[in-house]
Amino acid sequence: MTAPRAVLFDLDDTLLDMYSAMHSSWQEICADVAPGLGCDPATLRETIRRESAIFWADEEAVTEYRVKPLESRAIVVRLSLLSMGLDESPAEDIARRSLRGYLERVAPFDDSIETLESLRAQGYRLAMVTNGSSDTQREKIGRWNLDRYFDEIVIESEFGRGKPDPGVFRQALAGAGAAPHEAWMVGDNLYADIGGARGAGIHSVWIHRERLEFPDDPPA
Repeated sequence: MTAPRAVLFDLDDTLLDMYSAMHSSWQEICADVAPGLGCDPATLRETIRRESAIFWADEEAVTEYRVKPLESRAIVVRLSLLSMGLDESPAEDIARRSLRGYLERVAPFDDSIETLESLRAQGYRLAMVTNGSSDTQREKIGRWNLDRYFDEIVIESEFGRGKPDPGVFRQALAGAGAAPHEAWMVGDNLYADIGGARGAGIHSVWIHRERLEFPDDPPA
């Protein structure tokens, strides 16, 4: 296999440690608001985790709310409070605080910046392909000055479509000046990143920070 001309990267949980930032943000806010709600912080956190998993298992919810981070959080918190028999009125404020806490915490993995700098120094063309809203993704990109490394950045809400749609990858390739067979896609999501890249004719590299075994029946 020959070396690629361009490398495409996912953002969340590939370059940025989204999971850790999300977890610590929810932990903090649940500990802060639970006494006023009259509930146990751990129970509130677990309920939010459960309701979030149920909410995002719905494909229609994913399609509509993936680009609406505040609204989706508010729905999950409201459902969580209702399931616990609690007042739902603080849901939007809790959602807003959790989103802000997440955005303030999220940071690159230890090897992310070094990898991007090394690839640029070697002359590779780089593109970012990320799902989500422009506001949150641009804030994260700007906070860590990641845009300086990339020839093209494709964000779902700006482009109008998200991964695994092949058009997203074609846009990234055009910006990077590479054909599908000249590029590699690096991402953590087997369906959106790996399956999407494969559908666009791009070689893919699965990165999983928890070092899970590759499943026998991958969705890609």
